[in-house]
Amino acid sequence: MNRQVIINADDFGLSPAVNRGIIEAYRAGGITSTSMMVNMPGLADAVHAARSLPGLGVGLHFNLTYGRPLSDPAAVPSLVRENGVFLDGKIRRSRNAADVAAELDAQWNRFLETSLFPTHLDSHQLLHQDDPVIYRVMAELACRHRIPLRRSQIEHPHLSPPALKMTDRVLLDTYGDSEGLQRLLHYIRSAPDGITEIMCHPGYVDDVLRGLSEWTEIRERELRVFTNPEIAWTMQACSIEPVNFNAVRERPVLSDDGVSSAAPLKKTAVPRSSLAKRRSRSSITQTGRHANHKRRRRRSGTPSGKPPLP
Repeated sequence: MNRQVIINADDFGLSPAVNRGIIEAYRAGGITSTSMMVNMPGLADAVHAARSLPGLGVGLHFNLTYGRPLSDPAAVPSLVRENGVFLDGKIRRSRNAADVAAELDAQWNRFLETSLFPTHLDSHQLLHQDDPVIYRVMAELACRHRIPLRRSQIEHPHLSPPALKMTDRVLLDTYGDSEGLQRLLHYIRSAPDGITEIMCHPGYVDDVLRGLSEWTEIRERELRVFTNPEIAWTMQACSIEPVNFNAVRERPVLSDDGVSSAAPLKKTAVPRSSLAKRRSRSSITQTGRHANHKRRRRRSGTPSGKPPLP
């Protein structure tokens, strides 16, 4: 098995300045994939750019915390405040599975209206790894449309349908500090056989972004990292193939005994209770570890004190 790496920039479509940074990183060879928010002000600009870059993989960045839903707010009451704006993602919420599914379908359909097709599915602020309800709803849609889902760094026992496709491992870190580039290059060189996803947030800052997110200047620091030509040089020197999520989509799904499986997704009830969470002890593992989630600080692997994810 050869080594393949996906470098995915989240938040495409958030603002024109973020889009511009992501496109620069792609053209510099620093990223191979992005995930697009379809209810944000930069959507039209992102779609225009994506249509001119067929090699850039573009997935759906499912959003339940920024702005307003695409569904009628009255039809998804567990997702919104009284004014119809999404609930704050900083606080853990109890979201109704039917509401999540309705909004996911709405965002999926909006994506398809752009004439693009998602290469994969992931979630803004990693909601699907913290909330088993969201994870199950997203896994069902990913299987239904036969696209990969970003691997969760928290295991959700018995919630992964047999037809679900994911990378072999995911690395969730931030790169806006003085050691960011060297840490990233180390991760690339250390990537094991199979497909590894590396997540990032490069971009420029504009007034649109400032009105939506606290994650601002660090995007420009990450952009300097992901436009550095050493990324492409290192991959080439290490015989690592840069790919997007189409590489995951094209792989057969293997059962535990190594046999290719195309079993249909069974309809099951979405559990509402929290499940036990088992976190990885390594930076690059099958499930990975996030450097700085909004609700917890990073405990090992990279320097502490970084700002939380957007």
